[in-house]
Amino acid sequence: MTSTTMRSSPAATAWRVNRSLEDKIEQLLSRYRELAAEELGRLTRAYHPALIERGDNEYRKMVELSAKMTMVGHACSETAGFPFDRNRQVLSALYGGCCFLADSFLDDYGETVAADYLDRFEVLLTKGWFTIRNERERLFYVIVSRLFTRRDVLEPMLRQSIFSLFLAQKRDVALRMDAPTFRALPRHRQLGLLRDCARDRSGHAILVLTRLVAPQLALPHHHLLFLAGALIMYIDDHGDCHADRRSHRLTYMNQVRHPEPILRQICENTLQRLQAGLPDNGGKQLLCAFLHRYFVTRLEKHSREGRAGGLSWAVYE
Repeated sequence: MTSTTMRSSPAATAWRVNRSLEDKIEQLLSRYRELAAEELGRLTRAYHPALIERGDNEYRKMVELSAKMTMVGHACSETAGFPFDRNRQVLSALYGGCCFLADSFLDDYGETVAADYLDRFEVLLTKGWFTIRNERERLFYVIVSRLFTRRDVLEPMLRQSIFSLFLAQKRDVALRMDAPTFRALPRHRQLGLLRDCARDRSGHAILVLTRLVAPQLALPHHHLLFLAGALIMYIDDHGDCHADRRSHRLTYMNQVRHPEPILRQICENTLQRLQAGLPDNGGKQLLCAFLHRYFVTRLEKHSREGRAGGLSWAVYE
């Protein structure tokens, strides 16, 4: 029995998800929301209680992103042939909270704050220390510290993945800060830079997660998980299109003329490559099914926010 089918061109292979796998994803996401609320909630109440108390949905969005990151961590772990045990679950949940806060420093408070965050995070990566300026930063670095105590971040591949993610973030912010130069570029060059920045930020983020939970994953499979991470960013950017435009934030997906067909093609191509290249096990099927689910739900988010005027703090499960 199958359920949702991805609409596509007649020549493309339709992607079908088994209903039992969809049910499993829903159950796992519910469980991982509870895990995120447990792990991140305890730290947030101790180090940044205002994030919960002000009631503007930001904490709920952090929990939701953490749950989805844990789902991806589950899929990556099983793809590499490892059980998704409690330690890997907590690593994934903490990493999701870390990503949420880091993205907020990069995207939500302007280019000056983003550049300042990157300058000081580089000190952490190269010198091993940092200066905390407010409760939000305290929560971020507490979560980072919990990650570092659970995993040997000096392991070469993990360290390289973290630094590659940092460089991708730095490139993205630098592009935004030099807006006049960017606007002077030909349109195809602008789109290429926006596409590559989105790809690299999210692609390297998933590789960091993979190295956290499945350090023994075979190297030939890394580029495929990088593509899966890139797809998540393109899906996110399409879902956030209306809010991003209201904030005057340029993304690849809100600048192309026909975003939905392009996203649909990226999604289908990525799923086909994952199916062909990753080990044939439950982890691969879980990852592909989750990516398909995310694609479908974010198309709906795009439609809903278009009708509602771009609600940047709406929470979509």
